[in-house]
Amino acid sequence: MRMKKILILNGSPRKNGKTASLVKAFEEGAVSSGNEVKNLYLQGMSIGGCLACEACTKNGGTCVQKDDMEQVNDAYIWADVVVYASPMFWGTVSGQLKVAIDRLYAVQNRLGYGSDASLKETALIMTSRGNYYKQALDFYSRFTDMLKWKNWGTVLGAGKEDEARQLGASIG
Repeated sequence: MRMKKILILNGSPRKNGKTASLVKAFEEGAVSSGNEVKNLYLQGMSIGGCLACEACTKNGGTCVQKDDMEQVNDAYIWADVVVYASPMFWGTVSGQLKVAIDRLYAVQNRLGYGSDASLKETALIMTSRGNYYKQALDFYSRFTDMLKWKNWGTVLGAGKEDEARQLGASIG
């Protein structure tokens, strides 16, 4: 197994909530297997929504907005694996995470859709008060299928730190 560079995009608005607990366990497992991890807490960043201006398709994949998304893009380019972590809001990922995912459009244009540089691996960590994951899993599945990313798996539900730790440890 080769060491992977893992980027965690944490879309939880609560820095020490249930999603953070799963992220911490995942990170422990990933590091114990020799992986390198960057964990970006999106709530603490200033990231504007995509303007749908398409400028990034004409200028080499650079977004016209200058905000903290540049830090996310640098980490995204660095990463082999992108982990999406979020509580469930209205049946899908949080707004913080969705805005970042939308803005990844520019960096995907920079890397070239379907190129080796744009191919990543992924995992999803999500918490919810109930078992209503269908819409979120449909979104995640469409996203990863469209990009042709390898899916390492999902951890769905609070209190599943052992499962999150095992998922992190399995990546390599």
